Amino acid sequence: MNRRIFILVLFWVSICAPSVLAHEGHNKNAANVNANSAANSEQRKDANAVAETVQETGSVAGPKASSHTAEFPTLHPLVVHFPIVLIILAGAIQLASLFVFRRELSWLVICLAAFGAVGAYLSSSVFHPHTTGLSENAQRLLTEHELYADWTFWLAIGGLFAKGISNFFLDRNWWSEGVASVALILAAIAVALAGHHGAELVHKEGVGPQGKFLEMHDH
Repeated sequence: MNRRIFILVLFWVSICAPSVLAHEGHNKNAANVNANSAANSEQRKDANAVAETVQETGSVAGPKASSHTAEFPTLHPLVVHFPIVLIILAGAIQLASLFVFRRELSWLVICLAAFGAVGAYLSSSVFHPHTTGLSENAQRLLTEHELYADWTFWLAIGGLFAKGISNFFLDRNWWSEGVASVALILAAIAVALAGHHGAELVHKEGVGPQGKFLEMHDH
C-alpha cells in the first residue's frame, strides 16, 4: 500500500512540476521584458540627451571635450602595461624558482626584470604626461602614483642586479636568491599600487581621456 501511495505521489509531482517551472519561467521572462523595456527607455533618454548636446555644442562629448579625439593624447597608457605585466611575472617566477631550482628560470627572470625596468623608466619619464588644473585629490593621487612608479623602477633594478650576481657569480645560493626574490616581489607590489592609483586618476578624476587635464604639447 505504501508503495502505491509513493508511486501516486511521484506521478503527481511529475505532472505538476512542469507547470510550476513554466510559471516560474513566465515570471522570469516577464521580469526580463520589464528590465529590457526600462533599459531601452534609458537608452532612448541618453540618445536624446546626446542629440541635444550635439545641437547645443557641436560636439558629442560636450563643451569640456578636447579637440584631440582622433588620436591618443599620450602614449603612457600603452607603454605602462608592459612593466606592469613583466615585473609582476618576474616576481612570481622568481618566487617559484625558489622551489624549482633551474637555470632556465633564472634567465627568464633576468629577461623579464630587465625589460620591465626599461618599461618602467620609459613610462615614468619619456612617456609620462604633464598635467594641469588638477583638483587637490587628483594631485594627491598623482603624487602617490609617481612615488610608487619610482619605487617600481629602483626595486626592479635592484632585483635585476641581485639576480644577475646570484646567477653568474654566486651559483644561485639561497641568500642571494632570497635578496632577489624580496626586491622583485616588492617591485611587483609597487607597480600594482602605481597602476591602482593611475586607474583612480583616470576613472575617478577623469585625468587623461581625450586629453583632459593634460598639457597637450608634451607627449
